[in-house]
Amino acid sequence: MKRLILITDHYPYTRGELPFVQPELAVTCQHFEVSVICKSPAEKQEYPLPPGVKLYHYHKDATMGEKIRNLFGCLLDGNYYRSVFGREHAKGSWRAREAEVRNFRLSAHLFRKYLRDEGFFDRIEHTIYYSYWYNYGAMALALEKQRHPRMRIITRTHGYDLYNERSPAGVQPYKRFMDRHMDAVFFVSRRACAYYKKHFATQDNGHYQLAYLGVPDNGLNPPGRGEEISLFSCSNIIPIKRVGLLVEALSLLPGRKIRWVHAGGGSQEEAVRRLAEEKLGGNPEVSYAFLGAVPNEEVIAYYKSTHVDLFLTASETEGGTPVSIMEAFSFGVPAVGTDVGGIPEMINAGTGFLLSANPTPQEIAAVIAAYADAPAAKKTALRSNARQMWHASFYDKANHTRFASELEKL
Repeated sequence: MKRLILITDHYPYTRGELPFVQPELAVTCQHFEVSVICKSPAEKQEYPLPPGVKLYHYHKDATMGEKIRNLFGCLLDGNYYRSVFGREHAKGSWRAREAEVRNFRLSAHLFRKYLRDEGFFDRIEHTIYYSYWYNYGAMALALEKQRHPRMRIITRTHGYDLYNERSPAGVQPYKRFMDRHMDAVFFVSRRACAYYKKHFATQDNGHYQLAYLGVPDNGLNPPGRGEEISLFSCSNIIPIKRVGLLVEALSLLPGRKIRWVHAGGGSQEEAVRRLAEEKLGGNPEVSYAFLGAVPNEEVIAYYKSTHVDLFLTASETEGGTPVSIMEAFSFGVPAVGTDVGGIPEMINAGTGFLLSANPTPQEIAAVIAAYADAPAAKKTALRSNARQMWHASFYDKANHTRFASELEKL
């Protein structure tokens, strides 16, 4: 049996990638001898691993000597200059880019040293190296592959580790260098793959593959009763999620009986609560509730027990196909979402209502009204189509089995 070395940022020490990595591991450990290397700074393991999966923990703060050596290394590194001064970056300060690239390089070299010292490169002929994020963990593997060209290395890429615009410094360091050494790069949406090919790709199309994430089957959402429109949203309440837009939209639906529940907290929670009280508090036809930050288990329990007509999101940006929409679809709940990231790969006329990338409250209100006024047959079709979309594209067991099969081909 081949060995699979999986590099994570958080799981199993903190929640981080838990909803994605844990079900994937349940499948891949049936095909490979799996070891997980977690780069979390947390000291305590919070979550269990599947039986037989070995765990290693890496965290290191660079010494002053290591920082100085890295600085001199940068001066002789052509890829460093290309990352800092090349054309592939978003707007921003070159000083911020320089610091980001320099620190990225340092982290990669230190992590590579750890991998070498711990013997992870001793059995390269029978090992696949897999970085869950396209960050310095992937670069450590690319650096080592320069010495061992027969190494098989792959990475997933999601959002912050893909888009220049998602990086605080506006740059994705060393992407072209890493790409030249990757045996495969797996994407969570077609739009993400297209972006990568435009900005960073150096190899033929066969190296770039779509590998959707997924969610499990937890059954169907119960049927509705009465005329009340039941709406649900689930996200952090932060600027890029634009939860306030949903409040504004609901204030534009007079005469309709609406219940809206939002799960999630964040920096704008108090401001959005105040906005809701101002815009919705005086309307007896509209009820709303903010659940705050809750475990995913509570979200699943809500879908199991409470009828939901539509899932709503007004997100400004997405790295891939949002898990929140996958969950809604898995219960047969259609969605309203923005034309960003991988959302257009999920929401179409058959599974919900696709908004523009920057919708107005009026646009959101209009699609909610359109759903409310639709005949029962249309609503039934939307729910059926949403469930079918989940089963065809976002069923976790099927997706992870396909992914493991692709790894076995390497």
